[in-house]
Amino acid sequence: MSAKSTKLASKKRRQLGNRVRYETSATLLEELTRAAGAKTLPSAMRYYRSFDLLIIDEFGFDKIERREYPETPSMLYKVVDSRNGRGSTAFLTNVDLRDWTEYMGDPALVMALLDRVSDNAIAFRFEG
Repeated sequence: MSAKSTKLASKKRRQLGNRVRYETSATLLEELTRAAGAKTLPSAMRYYRSFDLLIIDEFGFDKIERREYPETPSMLYKVVDSRNGRGSTAFLTNVDLRDWTEYMGDPALVMALLDRVSDNAIAFRFEG
């Protein structure tokens, strides 16, 4: 899904009365890291949990998240877990699901994350 089609889908959901939030993964993780440092992480989690649809774009883009934010796997898991069963979460990534463990570096956490992500999921894979 391209950024343009993602934004169109987001706009349509908002027109239907849904609360939608679009973030790049780097921005999301930067915000969560800042909240953790300020001891306001529970408030940030409530904020991201409040949306009907959270779109996380550019996950895995140039591995920047893991280099700049070593707690990436934990932060990402906390967001997804807090939303599980409450709202939809869309990941836009060029990292194949089979490669998430290598990318994130924590097999147990990746297994738990993918369990939450794949629960009632519809996956689309595009080539090219």
